[in-house]
Amino acid sequence: MQVNIWLTKDGYSRIVEIKGLIQDQQKENNEMASRNSQLKEEIKDLKDGYAAIEEKAREDIGMIKEGEEFYLITEPRPDLELKTDD
Repeated sequence: MQVNIWLTKDGYSRIVEIKGLIQDQQKENNEMASRNSQLKEEIKDLKDGYAAIEEKAREDIGMIKEGEEFYLITEPRPDLELKTDD
């Protein structure tokens, strides 16, 4: 193993490259572990609480409760502005 490192043209550079790949993979693994933790918490909230389900439904698909009124306020579109005849 040592012979290949020191006697081949790309032995040492390959080791440096592999170390870089390992660092990149470790970084990605850490990011994924963090994301997994967030997803586990979200799953727990969804399983345990009706409030979390309601919040998710309101945010993701715009659901409203019975008896509530929904108002959508938008900005005027310039292409639909009323034109006056001068």
